[in-house]
Order: sequence, then C-alpha cells, then structure tokens
Amino acid sequence: MTRKIKQYKPIKFGDRPDPGTVEGHLAAEAEAAETRRYNRRMKDLAAEDKARRVGLLSKVFGFFSSKSRRFLR
Repeated sequence: MTRKIKQYKPIKFGDRPDPGTVEGHLAAEAEAAETRRYNRRMKDLAAEDKARRVGLLSKVFGFFSSKSRRFLR
C-alpha cells in the first residue's frame, strides 16, 4: 500500500517533522532503523550475558562438586 507524501511543508523551530512531509518521512525511517538496530544489539547482548552466566555457574558448580576435593586440603 502506497501513501502519498507531501513534497514540502514549512516547519517551525522546535516542531517535530510532520510524517506527511518528505523530511518527516525520512526522519521516521531513520529513527525506525536506529530503533531496530538498538533492539537487535540489546537482544545480542542479553544472549551473550546469558551464555556467560551459564558458563560461569557450570564452572563453579563443577569445581565444588568435583571428586578431587583438593581445595579442602
């Protein structure tokens, strides 16, 4: 579905760009792309953090449940 975009509309100082203008449409696209990149990066960081925590917990648990008990001597 296409949407008709107005070619020009004067913008006052401090106004947000109107999504009906070319400048507003481009700004909205840029903001949406930035938001998608941010969300993707946060999801990647959360997955890395989760993997790091699981690895650390398994190492600690393995250390304390090992048969050798060298840490008690």
